[in-house]
Amino acid sequence: MKFCFLILSTMFSLFTSGQQPGSSFPALTRHDSIGKGILQISFGEKIPLYANATDKTPFDTLVIRQKKDGSYAFLTKVLKNRFEPYRLSEGDTYETGRANIQRGLVHFPAEMQLRVVEATSTHFRVVINEKEKLTCYIHRQPGYTLYNTLREKESSKGGHKPRWYLYETWEHLLQRVYLIEVKKGIPLFESPDGHRIPYPKREDSCEECFRVGEVRGAWAQLLDRNDYQLKKKPYGWVKWHNGTAMYITYMEFGYE
Repeated sequence: MKFCFLILSTMFSLFTSGQQPGSSFPALTRHDSIGKGILQISFGEKIPLYANATDKTPFDTLVIRQKKDGSYAFLTKVLKNRFEPYRLSEGDTYETGRANIQRGLVHFPAEMQLRVVEATSTHFRVVINEKEKLTCYIHRQPGYTLYNTLREKESSKGGHKPRWYLYETWEHLLQRVYLIEVKKGIPLFESPDGHRIPYPKREDSCEECFRVGEVRGAWAQLLDRNDYQLKKKPYGWVKWHNGTAMYITYMEFGYE
């Protein structure tokens, strides 16, 4: 009887933790929403990943290493191929970077962006797997500088900071990107919840490409993407998300 109790107790423990026998993968919480914004982290240090906000021991650690060819590797022991953040790129190799520069482009750097669903003074809760909507926690470490806009990071006083977080709300991010493209079928309105209006006829080949002016919740104001002096009247407003899905795509930087 005692032996049976121990077996049942062990099975219950495995069930409640969400783990299979012999597995170190924790029961990560799912969160299916657009979230609050985007987090980027400097590549210099290891990044511990926690299953819960109050955990003292990480379930995994993200190690980012530059490879011999100049690109970067993003390594985890537990997540492995389930590490699928919002945006992830190993960046150009030295050879590819030189070829891009010869073509009039730039050396494209490595990139890692994580969607943030909760941000506090002690941690960020981020989506670590976009397919399964799995989230984990990144504890804010001492010695790291927190920037809230890219402009703030690039113009920071005191020179380059080797350890930093860049946490941008969706509003800040959408207002700074090079252009956004509205997905087909998304209507344009004269004002949030106002009358529907037709899209303007544009001279370039990208008829659904704009910049963002104001952002009011799920609504984004569309501007001419080439009108940096704001001389033209705004085109109108679109809903840029529905809570779980985005109605736009964006390009952060332009190379002309």
